[in-house]
Amino acid sequence: MPTLSQLFPLSRLALLRRVPFWAQALALCALFATVGVVVLDDYGVWWDGPPQRRNTAALADYALGASEDPPRGHNRYYGFAFETPLLLAEYALGLQDTRPIYLTRHLLTHLFFIAGGFACGMLAYRMLGSRWIALFAMLLFLLHPRLYANSFFNSKDIPFAAMLAIALYLAHRAFRKDTLGAFMLCGIAVGLAINLRVFGLMLLPMLLAMRAPDLWQASDGAERKRVLLTSAAFFAAALATAYIVHPYYWKNPLRLIEGVRVLSQHPTIVENLFMGEIYKSDAVPWNFIPVWFAITAPPVALLLGAIGCAAICLRAITRPLNALRDRETRFRVLLLGCALLPVAAAVILQSNTHNGWRHMYFLWAPFCLLAAVGLHTITNIRMGGGIWKVGARLPCRVGGGRLTRALAYGVAGVGLLTTATAMMALHPHQQVYFNALVDTNTPGALAKRYDIDYMQVAERQSLEYLLARYPGDTLRVWTPNRSALILPQEDRNRIVFSPPHEADFYVRQRANHWNATEEPAIHRIRAYGIGISFILEPGSTAYRDYHRAAYADVAANGAPLARSDFHIYAYNGELRYLNENCAAYKPKAADLWIFLHIFPDDPADLPPSRREFGFENRDFKIIEHAAFFDGKCILSRSLPAYPIARVSAGQNLNGATIWRADIDLAAHAAAQSLHARILAGDYGPPAAQSHFTLYLRGNALTYLKSPCAPDDTHARFFLHITPTDPAALPAAARDRGFANHDFHFPDHGIRAADICVATLDLPDYPIDRIRTGQFVSGEGAIWRAEFPALP
Repeated sequence: MPTLSQLFPLSRLALLRRVPFWAQALALCALFATVGVVVLDDYGVWWDGPPQRRNTAALADYALGASEDPPRGHNRYYGFAFETPLLLAEYALGLQDTRPIYLTRHLLTHLFFIAGGFACGMLAYRMLGSRWIALFAMLLFLLHPRLYANSFFNSKDIPFAAMLAIALYLAHRAFRKDTLGAFMLCGIAVGLAINLRVFGLMLLPMLLAMRAPDLWQASDGAERKRVLLTSAAFFAAALATAYIVHPYYWKNPLRLIEGVRVLSQHPTIVENLFMGEIYKSDAVPWNFIPVWFAITAPPVALLLGAIGCAAICLRAITRPLNALRDRETRFRVLLLGCALLPVAAAVILQSNTHNGWRHMYFLWAPFCLLAAVGLHTITNIRMGGGIWKVGARLPCRVGGGRLTRALAYGVAGVGLLTTATAMMALHPHQQVYFNALVDTNTPGALAKRYDIDYMQVAERQSLEYLLARYPGDTLRVWTPNRSALILPQEDRNRIVFSPPHEADFYVRQRANHWNATEEPAIHRIRAYGIGISFILEPGSTAYRDYHRAAYADVAANGAPLARSDFHIYAYNGELRYLNENCAAYKPKAADLWIFLHIFPDDPADLPPSRREFGFENRDFKIIEHAAFFDGKCILSRSLPAYPIARVSAGQNLNGATIWRADIDLAAHAAAQSLHARILAGDYGPPAAQSHFTLYLRGNALTYLKSPCAPDDTHARFFLHITPTDPAALPAAARDRGFANHDFHFPDHGIRAADICVATLDLPDYPIDRIRTGQFVSGEGAIWRAEFPALP
C-alpha cells in the first residue's frame, strides 16, 4: 500500500519551503491586517488619545512657526515620530469629522504594530534559520491580548514596542552585512525609537558594547578603522535622527538631555492597585513590573522565554570567550539585556510606572525572540554520552528527534491557539486579559487585587447601549472619557456630556479601586464576570434605594470619627464620608477634592518617596467617589493594610481648604475597644454616675462619656483620694486629709469620635473615699461625684 508521502510528494510542505520566508510573513501580516480592518470599529478611544492629537498639532504649529509656544509641561518632550505621520494622514485625507480621524489613527497604529510583528518574525528567521520558529515568534508578538487591543488605540506605547522590534532587526542586519549603510540605517531606527520613548537610549550603549569585540578581533588597522567608522556612523545617525524628528529640540539640542531627565521620572503621579494594595506610581514595589508581565503574558511565552533565557545564560557562562567572538551569541545576550535591564533600571531608579506594565510593552519584542530561542533550544536537543546536549541539530533518523520536535511544536501551537481563543472570548476588551496565574473565576477577588480597564475604552460599548435603548432621545451623560469621538456623528449629536448634577446617566469605568462597589446599574459591560464599564441612572429608584441603605448602614455603625461638612466613619477597612446636605456640592463637584494624609505607626511602611514627608497622600476628587441621592451623598476611600496612627482629612476647592479634621485612629481603636469591654460588663457596674460614668476596676479608675463633645473635656478634672489610714498620706497632705491627683484630660484620656475615656492608676494604700469631678477657675465645680473605694 503506498504511503502518504508517495501519494502526495509535497506532503512535507516542500512547496511552502520554495516560497521565501519574507513572502510567507507578509501573507500572515496581510491576514492580520484584514482581520484588523474587520474589527477596527469595535474599539473605543482611550483617555490619552485626544491629548496626544492636540499635543502633536501644537508641536506642528511650533515647528512651522505658526505658534511660538510648544506643548505645555512634560508633553513638549514626548516623541512625535509616530504621531506626526498620523496627523499628516489626517490632513492629507482632508478628514474633519472625529470618527474618520480616529478610525484612521487606529488603523495606522494597528498596521505599525503588525510591522513590528513582521520585523520580529524576520529577525527570528535570520537568527535561527527555522521558518516554523520564526512564524511562532511573529504570532507570539501579534497575539499578546493586551498589546493587540492596545494596538488600535494606544499611540504611545505600541509604536515604541513595534519600533524596538524593527530596530533590533536592523541591528542584526547591520552586524550581518557589516556595512556603513546598514549601520546608519540601524542608527536611524534607534533614533526614532529614542524619540518615541527615552528607553530607546538603552540601545546606544548596548549596541556599541556588542560592537566592541569586533574592534578587538580586527585583523589589521584597516579593519579596526572600518569598525570605528561604522560605529561612529551608527551613533551619529541615532542622535541626529532623535534631534531632527523632534522640533522642540531644534532651537537647543541640549533639550534632548532635559527631556530624558523629565520623562525618566514622569511628573504625573497616579495610583495603581497591585496585589490588593494601592501604590503611588512613583513608589511601586520592586516586583510590580515582573508580576504584571507574568500574569498578563501568554503562558507558553513564559515557559519558552524562561528556557531561552536559561540557554543563553548557560552558553555565555560556560563559553565566555566564544560568546565574545561569536556575533550571534552576542546578539542573543543583547536580547536578554533588552528584556531584563530596563526592568532592573526601573526598580533601581524607582521609575514612575503607570497602569500595569504599559510603559514597558516594548519588552515584549525581545521576550518573543527569547521564547523563539527557547523553542529552538528544545527542538535541537540531542542525546549522547548519557547527557543532554544543546546546540546541535538532532538528525531525524535518530530516535527521539521527531518526537521532541513534535512535542515542542505541539506545545507552542496549543499555547498560541489557547491565547487566540481567549482573545476571541474577550473581544473587544483584550486589554483586560489575565492568564491562568490569576484567579479569574472569582470576579470580586480579581477586582480587589488588580487594576482592570485602566484604559477606559469599554465606555464605547456603554454609550452604544444607551443609544440603542433610547432611540431618538437626547441623552444627558456624565462620563470621564470621550469614546463618543469615534461614534457616528448622528449618534454623537444625541449625547450631551453634562456635569453630574445635570446628567440622567453616569457611565463609569472599573478602572481600579475607585469603583470597586457593585452599584445598581442598568447595564454592564463584563469581562471575567466583572462589570468593567457600567451605566448608572442616578434618578432611578434602585440607585437611590441602594445608596440610601448604604448611608443608613454606615451611620448606624457607631459614632463618626470626625464631624465637619462630612461626617467621617471607619467602615470595613475604608473611610466613609457622609453628608446630609450635598445639593450645594453637585454643581461644583468636579472641582472639589478630599485630601487624605495617612500617617502609619511605623514610617518604614511608607513608600520610599513619602518617607521624608511622614505620610501617604491619597487625595481624590469627590466626583470620582461620591453617590448623590435625596440631597445627601456618600463616598468612600480604602485604607492601607499597614497599622495607621492617624489620618488628616479635609476638603479643598481650587486650592483653598474648606474644612480639615485630624483623626487619631489608634486612639479611636483603643477607645472603641475599651468602650465595648465596659458595655460587655468587664468593668462591672458603675461606681458613680454624673456627667461622666465612673468605673473601678482593680487599682484603676476609668472615666467614660458617650456621646462626648469637645467641651466635656476642656475643664480640669479634680481627683481627691482619702486613705483609710491618714498616715499613708505624704506629710504635706496630712493636714487636708486627702491626696490631690488633679489632671487634665489629654494627659490620661482619649477622645475618639463620640467617646471620651480616661483611666488613672490609684495609689497602692487602702482607700476610704474618692471624690472627683471637673471645675473651672473662678466658677467652681461643674459636676462632682463621691463614692467609697472597692474593698
